Amino acid sequence: MTRLKIAYGFAVLLASANGAMAQTPHAGEIPQAIRLDHEETIRHLTAMSRRPAPVGPIAKKALVVMRAHQAQEREFILPPLTLLQSLSEGRVSPDMKWAIAMADRVKAEKEKIFATHVQITELMNELLAAAEKAHDHDAREFAESAVTDALSDMEIQEPTTILIGEYLRAKLPATP
Repeated sequence: MTRLKIAYGFAVLLASANGAMAQTPHAGEIPQAIRLDHEETIRHLTAMSRRPAPVGPIAKKALVVMRAHQAQEREFILPPLTLLQSLSEGRVSPDMKWAIAMADRVKAEKEKIFATHVQITELMNELLAAAEKAHDHDAREFAESAVTDALSDMEIQEPTTILIGEYLRAKLPATP
């Protein structure tokens, strides 16, 4: 990560700690740490896609799948996570209801989301094999890291989104 990103992230963290970001996040926002990680993933895959075979062509296929997956995450999986700070402080408000619909969609599309993670894992296994064949240490490390990220999505992020939806459903009054 570049020094600029680190400095920017720290500035946002300080502003948040000082209460400058106390308003409720909106449905289109995602946590900054995840946004920066997504940007780095796409940059890295893009660079690898320009490499010669065997790494380049597999990275190019993975780039297409990863972009689509990240777009799906930005659409409805990750935005509810922006509410975690407020919820952890006991703050719940009606303007958070948007997260319930997103959490319900995560539940409804669970099998489709899982299939995407399987596809990413398969592509990363291909990339890993290509990296080993090409003696490309960087590509090997990236592939291993991407599989860990996919596991984190399935084991932490998606269940947390669902949990946020259920929590808000229980805390907010039902609308007729």
